[in-house]
Amino acid sequence: MGDYVNFKALKSVAAVGAVAARYGVELRRVNASHERGKCPLPSHPAGDDKESFSVNGEKGVWICHSAPCAKGRKGKKGGDVIELVAAMERCTLREAGLKLAGWFSVAGSSPPPVEQPIGEPAAASGSAPLPSRVEAVGVAGDGYGVYAPLAAWVEDWRKSLPDDFMFADEKRWCLRVLGKIRELARLS
Repeated sequence: MGDYVNFKALKSVAAVGAVAARYGVELRRVNASHERGKCPLPSHPAGDDKESFSVNGEKGVWICHSAPCAKGRKGKKGGDVIELVAAMERCTLREAGLKLAGWFSVAGSSPPPVEQPIGEPAAASGSAPLPSRVEAVGVAGDGYGVYAPLAAWVEDWRKSLPDDFMFADEKRWCLRVLGKIRELARLS
C-alpha cells in the first residue's frame, strides 16, 4: 500500500501561516484570527500584486480571493494546510501529507526524503532552520522525545522575533504548539 499519512496529526502540528511562510508569503495581521498577503499559488495570475491570499490561523484554513486563481484550480478557492502544499507542489493530497510529515517530523506518517519546496529561500537566507533539519539540542530533556527538533525550531523562531513584534495571541500560539508537541511525544 505504501507510506501511511496521519492527516489529523499533520493538521494539528503544521500551521497554515507557517507553511505559507515556507513558500515566501509575507502575511500581515488584519485582525485577531486573519492574516493577508500576496498569493503564492502557481495558478495565480502573473502581475496581480493584490493581497488576495488570506489565512485564518484559528481555523487552520486559507483562501485566495482571486477568481482567475480559483479558476486555475478548477474553482477551488482555498483549503487546509495539506491542500496548500498540494496546490503549491502540484501533487496529490497524500504526497502533500508525506511532504508535511517530513518537514514537521509527525509520528504515524512515513515521510519521503526531505525536499526543498518550490519557492523556498535557500538555507543561507539567515532565517530559522526548517524543523526537519534542526538538531535536537537543549530541549530533548523537556519531554519532547522524537519531536525535539520541531520544538527547538519553534523556540528558535519565537526567540528570533522581538517581543514587541509578537502579538499576545502569537505568544500563546507558541506555548500551545510546544504543549501539543509534548502531548504528541507522550502518545508516541
